[in-house]
Amino acid sequence: MFKYFTANGTRKYIDVLQDFVDSYNNTFHRTIKMKPSQVTEKNETEVFHNIYKTSIRNLNKQTHKGLIENNATVRKKLKRNPFDKGYYSNWTDQLFKIHSSSNTKNIPMYTLANEQGEVLKGKFYKEDIQPVRNDSVLRVEKILKRRKRNGKVEYFVKWLNHPNSYNSWEPQESIQNLY
Repeated sequence: MFKYFTANGTRKYIDVLQDFVDSYNNTFHRTIKMKPSQVTEKNETEVFHNIYKTSIRNLNKQTHKGLIENNATVRKKLKRNPFDKGYYSNWTDQLFKIHSSSNTKNIPMYTLANEQGEVLKGKFYKEDIQPVRNDSVLRVEKILKRRKRNGKVEYFVKWLNHPNSYNSWEPQESIQNLY
């Protein structure tokens, strides 16, 4: 749902609620090893077995899979209060690159760098970062200035949830209205 909210710049989901439910019910779930729409009374014991057959001991022995490559584009998890609204995104709008990774006690940790190449302090667990495609659209918080350069209109924009150091001049053609 958050992906839909971000892509469409809206929090209204009632019009697409049935699409969300259909998508969820027709997506493979690794815990039950099938789609929820395929569960019937005939195979309910198989589903129960799939859910509860793995013991805690076996879970602890599993190795960490799916390491994130260096230089991959990621978002960082936001620090949230317990009373924050649940429909707000849990991830920053600002994009980062994986600067380096280390494997301490078989737990992968990542060092991040911002888009200017400045390395952030601290290390992050895999659960605290989210790989993303770099073609995402940034949202404009405010247009600060307007100018004409070589006959083309440009705007000096403040990007939503980005520090002022990210403010930049953008051609009018690259700014789109999502509403």
